[in-house]
Order: sequence, then C-alpha cells, then structure tokens
Amino acid sequence: MESKERMNLVLSYIDLHLQEVLSVGKIAEYVGYSEYHFLRIFKQSMGMTVMEYVNKRRLLKASEDILNGERILDVAVKYEWQSHSGFTKAFKREYGFSPSLLKLMVHEISQTGGDAMNHAFLQASRKNAAKEELLQIWKTLLRENEINIMESQVDQIYRCACHAYEGIHRYSGEDYVTHLLNVAILLTELNAAPEVICAGMFCDVIKKGNVSLEQLGEELPPEIVKLVQETSEWEYQEEKLASSATLIKLAERLHNMRTIEAISEQQRKDRAKETIQIFLPIAGKLGIEKLSAELNDLALKYL
Repeated sequence: MESKERMNLVLSYIDLHLQEVLSVGKIAEYVGYSEYHFLRIFKQSMGMTVMEYVNKRRLLKASEDILNGERILDVAVKYEWQSHSGFTKAFKREYGFSPSLLKLMVHEISQTGGDAMNHAFLQASRKNAAKEELLQIWKTLLRENEINIMESQVDQIYRCACHAYEGIHRYSGEDYVTHLLNVAILLTELNAAPEVICAGMFCDVIKKGNVSLEQLGEELPPEIVKLVQETSEWEYQEEKLASSATLIKLAERLHNMRTIEAISEQQRKDRAKETIQIFLPIAGKLGIEKLSAELNDLALKYL
C-alpha cells in the first residue's frame, strides 16, 4: 500500500476513534508502521505531530458539540480530557477564547432566533446565492476587514470576471463567477493582500475562461495579472509553499469541497483524496487553522 493511501487510512482511523484512548503506538500498529517511522512521516506530511493533530481534531469536534447544545463537561469527558479545567485550557490555547464563551454564543444565537454556525471558523458559503448578492457580501467583508480595495476597483474586477467567464457554468448550473466570488470572499476572510484577493477572481481563467492573459493585462494592474499567471501554473513545491498563489489555490479548493455534491461519487472520492494528500498538509504547514480544519472535515466526509 502506498504511503499516501496509508495516510488517508490514518486520518480516517483517528476521526473514527476520537472518543477513545489513542496513542502513537496504537495508530502506527493499525497501518503497519514502526512508531519511529510513523512519527517521522506523519510530521513530514501534516506539519505537526500525531498527538497535536489528534488534539486539534478533538477540540474541533468538541466545539461543534458545544455549538449543538451539549454541556462542556460532557464534551470534555467524551473526548478523553481528564478534567474540565484541562479541557478549558486546551480549548483556550487553541482558539483564544474559553468554551464557556462559545456556550454563551449559542445562547445568544438561540435568543435572537438566528442559526448556529455550521463551522466554528469561516463563514459558510451561500449556496445558490446570485452573483449580485455575493458581490454585496464581498464588498461588506472588505469594509469590515478594512482591506484597502476601493469599491470602484471591486466593480471593475467583477465586470472583468463576468466578461472573462461569460456563458460558463458550474456543474450545479450556477454562473461560474459565483465560484470566483466565493473564493474572493474566503480570501477576504483570511485577510489576504488586496492584489491576492483580486487575483482570486481569476484563479482558473487560463483553463476555463474566455480571455488570455494579454487581454486581462489590458484591464487589470500588472501585479494582479502576474498573480493570475502564477496561480494558473501552480504546482506544489516546498520552496514556494508560502506564495500568494498557494493561498489562492487553498481558497479555491475549500469552496470546491464545499460544493462538491454536483459531481459524481467517484469524482468526490478522488477530490477528497487529493485534498488530504496535497492541500491539507499545505494548510497545516502554513498554520491556517481556519481553513485546514474545514478541509479536513470535508475530505474525510467524502472519503
């Protein structure tokens, strides 16, 4: 069995046994590795130790259970913490706030008649939202995050993207530009640089759009066109891990995973495997917790 396939098994095994006692030796034995070899390849692949990964997964699942109304003490016991205080310290160290504050958020949401968060980190994508609605959401987020992109520039980028992808639709039947707007929204939430956010609107224009880079250069600033080209030519390379193109590809992959239902079951499995083998380790190594946790959830769901 290839090492990548074994890593898929490892991540699935961990997620299925988060409520049990887990040790490095137990997990290594399951996939047929020595502890020493397993520790080395896991750290190399995921950018963290095995038990760091286990604890991150437990804390994420615990946050989801708290959001669903479970008591903090019950959740702590469920995910193998020996005490309420130990769980609280780990939770606060991971997320920067206590689980009791998360519990309070649930109460406030229920009192105001709102919906609890689908995910504890990034806002959920608006499925079936019209491109005009997504444009307004993007503009609002840019203002809230104080990102220096003028509204006139946003409108220009939007018009250019609509032209570049005119007549092109997603598997779901939606205008393709809705995908790009969601990528830009995710990059805005991640506080990416202005030129990175704008380039996200053209993340696959060479492959799927109706215009060339030269034509884009007539309408867009050169720094954005350069990023579009780098993104279109992107391949995973360790030395280019922290590039702007990598961040764009991660945001694009997250939205694709969020809307994966429209493709076939085999395609979903292939996309999930690729996500675990390539994109999840990148997000982990870059320390983008918000994105990494959700990619992990979605990939395991479809695997």
